[in-house]
Amino acid sequence: MRYGLFVANGLVLAGVAWTIGLGPSVRASQLLPTRAAAGLDELAALEARYAEGRTPASVTALAAAYLERDQPGLASSALDAAPSDVRALPEAAHLSARALLRRGRVRDALAAAEQASAACAAGACPAWLAAKSEHQRAFLEQLVAAGVEDPQVDAAAARDAYERSASQVHLVAVR
Repeated sequence: MRYGLFVANGLVLAGVAWTIGLGPSVRASQLLPTRAAAGLDELAALEARYAEGRTPASVTALAAAYLERDQPGLASSALDAAPSDVRALPEAAHLSARALLRRGRVRDALAAAEQASAACAAGACPAWLAAKSEHQRAFLEQLVAAGVEDPQVDAAAARDAYERSASQVHLVAVR
């Protein structure tokens, strides 16, 4: 019994010594590429397409990429620099509302969401965008009604406004 315990302790100590001796020299394998490195080439390509021509596809793709990277100011800049016919599109208005909300400009975001919602009500949107725009508009209306200027500052009131808005929009008809 004592001999087995002595051998077990010796194996544990040998394992610890081996780990300490070889551990720092072994690099951990990286299973996934870093998020920033994975998206830089894609973002550069989107910016190049945007610089070549501010088409609806290039503007909305770049603004969405900036929003995904938590850069709402850049998304707003890309949308504001777009031609007026591109800014009038419901996709651009929806993205603009998202960017303005992230920047803490709730009333401006509501105006953009109402523009997107009105365009979708006229039948100028795919069904997914109509549903998203309607939910976004209802949420922003509840934020304004609650007096929330920046949802990041008053997270509890923003959460309550979201719950109230979720009960407002039940069904969106698909054409």
